Amino acid sequence: MKKKSIDSFITIASWTRWLSWLVLLGSSLSSPGWGQQVKTAEIVDRPLVEADRVTVRIKVTGTDDRPVVALEDTDFALIVDGQPVEFRSKDWKSPEETIPPPAWIIVLLDYSGSMNREDSRGTTKLEGAIGAIREFATTLADRGPNTQVAIVPFGDGGKNCPGYPVREENLDKFIPAGDFKLMNYLDFLARETPCASTNIYEPLTRAVRFFNEDSKDRFFLPEDSPKPKPRLAIILLSDGYHNKPREAEDFEKLLTLLKRNQEIKVHTLGYGLTPEELGTKYQLAGPATRADIGKGDRKVPEEEFVDRDRLAEIAKATGGIAEFSPDALTVADKLEVFLNALLGEYEITYTEPNPERGSEHQVSVVVRDVESEPAGYRIAVFGRSLPLRVRMMAIACTFLAMGLGGVVPFWLWGQHLKFEALED
Repeated sequence: MKKKSIDSFITIASWTRWLSWLVLLGSSLSSPGWGQQVKTAEIVDRPLVEADRVTVRIKVTGTDDRPVVALEDTDFALIVDGQPVEFRSKDWKSPEETIPPPAWIIVLLDYSGSMNREDSRGTTKLEGAIGAIREFATTLADRGPNTQVAIVPFGDGGKNCPGYPVREENLDKFIPAGDFKLMNYLDFLARETPCASTNIYEPLTRAVRFFNEDSKDRFFLPEDSPKPKPRLAIILLSDGYHNKPREAEDFEKLLTLLKRNQEIKVHTLGYGLTPEELGTKYQLAGPATRADIGKGDRKVPEEEFVDRDRLAEIAKATGGIAEFSPDALTVADKLEVFLNALLGEYEITYTEPNPERGSEHQVSVVVRDVESEPAGYRIAVFGRSLPLRVRMMAIACTFLAMGLGGVVPFWLWGQHLKFEALED
C-alpha cells in the first residue's frame, strides 16, 4: 500500500513537471515576439547626439525578409567602442512609439480593364484596392504624421480609352496622409472605370527617375546632415503582367535602374489568383506561366494572369517586399506589411560613457545575437557639463591666476612708485 502511494506521488509529480513545461511553452508561444527569427539588424541614419545623450534607430528583419516589429527591449543590447553599455527600458521605443522620419510614398495603382473584374470574394478589384488604400492612408496618418502620399493610376490607352499615362505632374501630387484631400481623390478614382492595358515597367521607371531628378532637395539630404533621411518608397499594386513587346529587354533595364537606386524601396502587391491556383483552375500540369496565357481549353485568360515572379524580382532588387493577395480582405493586411517595412524602426537612447569633447565613437546593436554594422558619431565640442566640484575648482584657479598675474604685479608696481616718491 505504501509502495503504491509512493508510485502515485512520483507519477503525479512527473505529470506536474510536464504540465508546467507545457504551460510555460504555451505562454511563450503566445508572446508576440516568440518564433520571429532575426536575420538582420541595421542602424539607420547617423546616431543623433545631444550633449552626452545618443539616440540610434534600428530596423530589424526576419529570415523571411519581413520587418520584425514585435520585439521587446530585453531583445536588444548595445555595444559602444567594443564594450557593452546599459540602457533603461524607458529609453527604448517600439516602432509604434517612435516618431518616424519624413516619408514620401508613391502608390502606382493598376488601372487596366481587368481591375473591373471581381476577386475571389466577389468584390471588384478596383473597389478592393481603393478600400485597402484608404485604410493604409488612415494608419499612415496615425503613425507617420510627416508622410506624404501620391496615388498614381497607370495604364496604356487604346480604342475608346484615353489611358492613364504617368507624368511628372501626376507623380508630384503628394498629399499628407491625414489630409481629407487624399480621401476625396480616392473617391474620385473609385468612380472611374479602368479600361487601360497593363504597362508595369515604364511607370516604375518614371517614378524612380522622378525621385532622383527632383530639383527641390525634398528627397535627399547631404551625407553629413544630422537630420534623419526621408524614407522613399514606391508601392506597385497590379493584377496583371507587362504585356508589351521586348518584355525581357525592358525588364533588364528596369532591374539595372532599381539596383542603382536601392535607397528607393519598391514594394509590390499582386492582386489575383496565384500561379498555383490558376494551374488548378485551368487543369494545367503545374503553376501557370506566361506560356499558358491564351484562349481555349486549358489556357489562362490574359486578364487573369498575374506575373508573381516578375513582381518578386522587382521588389528584391531594392530590398523591398513582394506580397500576393487573392481578395480585398487581405490587400489591406499586405499594405500593413509595407507600412512596417517603411516606418517599423526601434529607437534606443543611452548615455555615452566617455563623452570627452570632440571624441569619436562607434556603436552597434545586438538583437537576439545578431549584431548590426557599427555606426560612428562624434561628441560635440562642448561635451558633457563638468561636475560642480570641478567647475568650482576651475573658477578658484581662474581667480588665483588673475590675482597672481594681474593684481599682485599691479600692487607691487604701486609700492615701487610709492617708494620712489618717498625717496624724492
